[in-house]
Amino acid sequence: MKRIKRYQNIFRGVRIPWVMLAVLLILNIVESHVFLEQTTLTADIIDTSQKAINANQLVRFIVVLLVNSALSISINYINGWTDQKLSHGVRNKLWNKLMHLPTRYYDQESGDTLVSRVTTDSDHSATYFNIAIKFVSTVYASAVAVRQMYRYSPQLTFYMLIAMPILLTISALVGKLSFTANKKAQVAFAEALGYLVERTRNLRLIKAARMEHAEQQAGKKRFDRQFQVSLLSTTVNSLTAALIPIFSGVGIVVSFVMGGRLVQEGVITVGKLVGFYTLSGLLSAHMLTFLQLYTSLKEANGRLDKVAELLETPDEKQEGIEFDVADADLVAENVSFSYSDTPTLNGVNFRIPKGQITAIVGPNGAGKSTLFKLLERMYDPDSGMLRFGEEDIKKYDLSSWRGSFAIVSQDKPLLSGTVRENILYGVRRKVEEDELIRVAKLANIYDFVMATPGGFDAPVGMGGSNFSGGQRQCIAIARAMMRNPDYLLLDEATSNLDAKSEKMVSQALTNLMKGRTTVMIAHNYSATRDATHIVVMKDGKVEAEGSPEKMLASNEYYRAFACKSSA
Repeated sequence: MKRIKRYQNIFRGVRIPWVMLAVLLILNIVESHVFLEQTTLTADIIDTSQKAINANQLVRFIVVLLVNSALSISINYINGWTDQKLSHGVRNKLWNKLMHLPTRYYDQESGDTLVSRVTTDSDHSATYFNIAIKFVSTVYASAVAVRQMYRYSPQLTFYMLIAMPILLTISALVGKLSFTANKKAQVAFAEALGYLVERTRNLRLIKAARMEHAEQQAGKKRFDRQFQVSLLSTTVNSLTAALIPIFSGVGIVVSFVMGGRLVQEGVITVGKLVGFYTLSGLLSAHMLTFLQLYTSLKEANGRLDKVAELLETPDEKQEGIEFDVADADLVAENVSFSYSDTPTLNGVNFRIPKGQITAIVGPNGAGKSTLFKLLERMYDPDSGMLRFGEEDIKKYDLSSWRGSFAIVSQDKPLLSGTVRENILYGVRRKVEEDELIRVAKLANIYDFVMATPGGFDAPVGMGGSNFSGGQRQCIAIARAMMRNPDYLLLDEATSNLDAKSEKMVSQALTNLMKGRTTVMIAHNYSATRDATHIVVMKDGKVEAEGSPEKMLASNEYYRAFACKSSA
């Protein structure tokens, strides 16, 4: 019952095509009767053909065949349509959910896993409806078949029903083995796929580290494991396939060995015996259907558990007052934070003065980038408080808070699309062409964009692969300018660039910082030349803060930082 309630949440808000599902169930039931009519007509034709061919029976038989074909086509189409309709609804629900999950969730799940949730796992959402319809229609069809078999021969029906429990028990055992083996095969495949995706993305690193042989061996181990469990799965599935001739063999023995004697005694006609055999084959097929339904149910449970778990994850807290207030200082009071058990920030205190440029410096692992994530409210502090003026920043609506911030990072993230779409990404107002050109010139992208075929409508490859690092960074700066933020976060925005690109990006950043409260993570002293406030971090703590002059006079790390960068 708990699992049913959990799965109900998956479909809450999804438009379920109940009418089409009802039509599908009715068509399946009608198909059972049509097949029964086809079997009965076959038996009658065989019996009467020994005397003379009955034209009316032949016409009825042809009509029944056509109706059966039409039903089969309709059932397959409606079944496929309802599957896609349900999957489409759940897929949209999952995607919407992913847009509102807290950042911590993305830390726990890889991108490939989340893609699998939205694509593959959502396809199993229709399984329960299919199983319910198939179960009801199969039970009904089995009952109809047994009833007609009994009419043909109560004695043969009794023999057939005795064998069914034994066959069902064997089927259940084989079905359980099949599910276990297939699950192991899926796990091995997922592990091998994950390994391949990660390694193929980092082939240059593998070659640079001369790890080709080691990676070949590591890949071989995974592929060997996949081969072994896949072979086990194939073996067990072969046993499942072997059930079909076993069921058919039982039908043959009952129908023609025992039934043959009844024909000789005149208890049953040849036509009715053939009809009984056909129905016994149908009944055997239904027994195998129950086995398939069990396997499908077990597999769907595993897939939908993951979907339900994702949907049960609480959304980011959006509520709060609109962040539309006068500028104020940003202040951290005894802020601590950790991604796992090890603290990343520990009792941090600092101030970011309004309208000034604050540079945060410190060695790798000091917690600088984490601090930016807290300022963006991608995470909340574990303890302590971040204040805007005198107010806790959590008081403000999350969307409006983030709308007042823009970040330019060393990752230079661009999305596939056009240059125009990348510049306007996140802008919720109409932008005229004149403004776009003005921003492009301020960001130092106008000349190279105009030199690119298509101009602002030039395509951008995945990750901006068809632009240089400096060009990507300047496009990201143009995007930040277009948002016209009150607060600007620069995360080593000029790192990993050549001298020419760094100069181009620095000029664009100077234009971007005008009139804005700016916080920058600096990797060299020259990047802090315009800073009026310095925060020095070390081991997750603020070691010192103050003006550049004060830090040069009193802080050993900042002096070394300045000397090293100037050398």
